[in-house]
Amino acid sequence: MSNLWRGHLEGMPHDPPHDPGGQVVVLSAHPDDEVLAVGGWLAGQTDRDVVFVTATDGEASHPGSPSITPDELRARRPGELVEALRRLGFVAPDVRRLGLPDGGLERHRDDLRGLVEPLLREASLVLAPFAHDGHPDHEALGRAVLDAVPASAVVWQMPIWTWAWTEPDEQPWRPSLRRLECTSPGRHRKRRAMAAFETQVKPLSDHPADLAVVDEALARHAAYAPEAVIV
Repeated sequence: MSNLWRGHLEGMPHDPPHDPGGQVVVLSAHPDDEVLAVGGWLAGQTDRDVVFVTATDGEASHPGSPSITPDELRARRPGELVEALRRLGFVAPDVRRLGLPDGGLERHRDDLRGLVEPLLREASLVLAPFAHDGHPDHEALGRAVLDAVPASAVVWQMPIWTWAWTEPDEQPWRPSLRRLECTSPGRHRKRRAMAAFETQVKPLSDHPADLAVVDEALARHAAYAPEAVIV
């Protein structure tokens, strides 16, 4: 994973994106995407009406694992998300689970849009994965949100895996990046929240199928690089 993005983000001017106030809807393909992408910013939004939507339960994160089954992941990962959001400061987070198959959002794109659309009707600000993030589930959800979001809402797209496989100079969308405001306490809360995703940030065993999904490079970027969204 290149360190070029971190340096680029640190050098960006403080030009935060337009936030209209009102209800915030944060949509993620998997439990942990929202915390990795904008957890520090979210830690400063605990006094707002924030709805968290997860399209899948992340049950396919460890194919071939001898230690955990998809059913066990489906049971554990939503709880990890609730604990992570509590660590960010949301006492009773409003989490909506769509229950679509992990790894299969593109095959269920009509269902996805039908489920997402009513959740966005009252939203003033919508955060969704970047529609070109490099992960098929992230991209499917990102496109569904762009198709379904009402014209009255502001949309911020969240890069997640983008930081791992692209470099700044090669991206035509780079001028659309905006750096988010994040306090030191917010950054600290984000690091604590990331640790709540035990099935993702720690190896489950020494078996190759049990490696941490959020590897050291991605975790380091999420923990220490400035947060940014595409507008």
